[in-house]
Amino acid sequence: MSRLHWIDLPISGRLAIAARPRAGDWLDDEIGAWASDGVAVVVSLLEPAEVHDLGLEREAALCQLHGMAFLSFPIPDRAVPASRSAAVQLTRDLEARLITGDAALIHCRAGIGRSAAIAACVMIRLGVDAAEALSRITAARGVPVPDTEEQRAWVMEMTRK
Repeated sequence: MSRLHWIDLPISGRLAIAARPRAGDWLDDEIGAWASDGVAVVVSLLEPAEVHDLGLEREAALCQLHGMAFLSFPIPDRAVPASRSAAVQLTRDLEARLITGDAALIHCRAGIGRSAAIAACVMIRLGVDAAEALSRITAARGVPVPDTEEQRAWVMEMTRK
């Protein structure tokens, strides 16, 4: 089972990052476990080719079957979003859900780079300092985040938006 790494937030909503779910016969069980954990929205940062290569084509449908919203926001592995405005809109949408008490899960392939960068930007919107956001995510994830210096610089730049 892919582990959800819950991040300490200053509000009642809950935010987790994770590696992608296991595919094949385990996919329905993985997604069902997320729903049982109270996740209301799943954000996948995988690119379409990764989704195909990893066998996760049914993820969106299974999330909906288990009562969770599913958002796809593809970002190339070890990179940052191509559109700053689209990333800002995504983080605004997640902020709004968290403020109402929802639980959100953001995943990429390993749950270290892309997911940590987006989670940090959501936390910045919630009033957490960028460095503190990355520190909290590192504590939750158990490894230093994000994955690249480009991602770290992007998070720091997003504090100005």
